[in-house]
Amino acid sequence: MACSITSTLSLDCINSLGGIKKAYFLTGTVSSVTEADGEVSTITGTGTFYEFGLPKDTAFFSETVNVSNTNGTVFYQGDLTIVLQKLSTTIRTQLLLLAQNRDIRIVFEDNNGTLWLVGATRGCSMTSGTIATGTAVGDLNGYTLVFQAQEPSAAIALDDTLANVVSGISISTL
Repeated sequence: MACSITSTLSLDCINSLGGIKKAYFLTGTVSSVTEADGEVSTITGTGTFYEFGLPKDTAFFSETVNVSNTNGTVFYQGDLTIVLQKLSTTIRTQLLLLAQNRDIRIVFEDNNGTLWLVGATRGCSMTSGTIATGTAVGDLNGYTLVFQAQEPSAAIALDDTLANVVSGISISTL
């Protein structure tokens, strides 16, 4: 059988953290993503990955496995939610551009230091967002944005730093 399980899974140590530190958005072109041993070793293309700093304890990624036995299909829907604090013209300008893109690649760094690629083959797009002033003085004044990918496989970790994995793509950091 071609889809037989190939290994056991043991219970690991309790040493993981939830949440996301930062995200990088690429609105250029990806010509290839090379995987080796289950991780991304090279992302080749053009354009620039732009770093977005994220406030602590606000951003998260979730991925849903969608299986249809009737249709014989499976796909993975990844949803990345980020919060950008403080309403501003600069953020508004970037929001308008992100909302119009249909083929964004996103790399995010989780709080364990692992970099993950979302939208490797089909890209991501912004699916929703809110812009809010808040009501009370302690409420969020800012943006909550959701980006979604529907891929043939789950999000995949990078095997090195973003700078060492990209080829032909520049990185603009904070």
